[in-house]
Amino acid sequence: SNYEYGNLSIRGKSNLVENNKPPLVGLDKDYAFQWSYGIAESMTFLVPNYYGGSSQESLSDNSAVAKAMQQQEVPNWQSYLKQMPTYWGSQPFTSGPVYFGSVIIFLFVLGLMVVRDRIKWWLLTATLLTLFLSWGKNFSVLSDFFFDYFPLYNKFRAVSSILVIAGLCIPILALLAVKEFSEHVDDKNQYNRLLKSLKIAVYIVGGTLLLMLLLPGFWGTFVGDGDAQMPEWLQTALKSDRETMFRKDAARSLILIMVVAALLWSILKHKIKSSVGFVLFAALLLIDLWQIDKRYLNEEKFVSKSQIEQTFQMRDVDRNILQDTDPNYRVLDMTIPTFNSASSSYYHKTIGGYHAAKLRRYQELIEKQFSKGVNQDVLDMLNTKYIIFNPDSTQQAPPIAQLNPGACGNAWFVQKVFYAKNANDEMQAINSFNPHNEAIVDEHFKQFINPKKLGVSSNGYIKLIHYKPDHLTYEYSSDQERLTVFSEIYYEKGWKMYVDGKEKSYFRANYVLRAAQIPSGNHQIDFKFEPVSYHIGDNISMCASLLLVAGLGFSVYSERKKRI
Repeated sequence: SNYEYGNLSIRGKSNLVENNKPPLVGLDKDYAFQWSYGIAESMTFLVPNYYGGSSQESLSDNSAVAKAMQQQEVPNWQSYLKQMPTYWGSQPFTSGPVYFGSVIIFLFVLGLMVVRDRIKWWLLTATLLTLFLSWGKNFSVLSDFFFDYFPLYNKFRAVSSILVIAGLCIPILALLAVKEFSEHVDDKNQYNRLLKSLKIAVYIVGGTLLLMLLLPGFWGTFVGDGDAQMPEWLQTALKSDRETMFRKDAARSLILIMVVAALLWSILKHKIKSSVGFVLFAALLLIDLWQIDKRYLNEEKFVSKSQIEQTFQMRDVDRNILQDTDPNYRVLDMTIPTFNSASSSYYHKTIGGYHAAKLRRYQELIEKQFSKGVNQDVLDMLNTKYIIFNPDSTQQAPPIAQLNPGACGNAWFVQKVFYAKNANDEMQAINSFNPHNEAIVDEHFKQFINPKKLGVSSNGYIKLIHYKPDHLTYEYSSDQERLTVFSEIYYEKGWKMYVDGKEKSYFRANYVLRAAQIPSGNHQIDFKFEPVSYHIGDNISMCASLLLVAGLGFSVYSERKKRI
């Protein structure tokens, strides 16, 4: 079902042809590569604050920024310290670095030398491949090749997310290195090989960290792209704090790997028992990751239900709109980034909102009909009953709601149909039309319309009587067959229409809406979300689970039988 939806989302093929170019397939490359991991930024695997951590890092009262703010007499300076942009990499913003653990990285390097099983070669290959791909626009030779020719690769929202594969392979090889030590701790023939490999790993990883401590300026400028917008005194202080953070984490990682190296050396020298050494190693690994994780997932991230509810404070304008008992009107909130924020959805059904994979058709509607202004005709067909806005340009006054008298409602009858040859013509047609009386339909749907029975009688009605996100019920009455437009988004892969319990065909109108020609009489019309792909996938998943359980059961039976 995800694959099916993906083809119709912004990750699928474009419906519009722009400037005689072939339709876009998948995400726009610049959009997909926006979160490309920096080549040097990959050092965060070993040193978490190599690039400053996150875009909103909390600094202490003893930081250079805090002292500079006090000198400049910045009011309420403590509050600014909780959200300083210490990250100075090339990504637009980030909530934190990719950190695998200095202990894990050290053992991974050690594993490259001591693990003799051929498994290490595909682990290394997978790690390097995903590392190079995570660089995206910073390593375009490989990234462009994958984006253009590998199936599904152009569906990624952020290419850096492929590092989850490296996040699996690196720890596996690290643990295989530990396994190698545990199995040969008493093997004198392997002693020299293991000890030599341990020393080389310390020289490589430890030497790199030592150079970071001694020559921090060699590893980066500690200056971000957005720093130019800050006052010079703040730029200087922030650069100093970034360097301090870098050196502290480099020292921390150096200490951790020296402790791990000491543990492995002690095990080889029989100074401590291997069982004790590996328990200490596990504890050290936990401490390493726990400390960094707590920077970004800590007590402050967990708040009470009442605090969450305060995030979405009901405004007077929201309270006034909610007095309307209509079950399915929509709202346009112009006091927020309408199509990139989901906050207004907390109280209202909004025509905007955020989704990482919007339907391609709806995204095209947004770009063509709302990017340069608001198309009133499109607002009406989307049943936008209320528009929230600030009454003055200073935005100091509380927002108010304006009733849109032209909203078409949940469903309505039209008397005229205009056919479009393709998506471009259809989009052009809805630039200016009368949605109350006209429908713009792609000519591919002509078969669903009988032009001789459009109906022009004023006797009749259709109204929504029951609303659920996956089931809508309408009450219909007319003395003629009527062409009906429903203010609901057309998605042919899931929604089915039933008239008096019998499935009937419907089609797309006005670029994104549903429409159908309904016979005369009194009827109940139901739209139900019943995607066939979901049920097929559910059955496949169930069969696979049963096979897995059966396979595990057979394995247990076979092992017990061998022992007998």
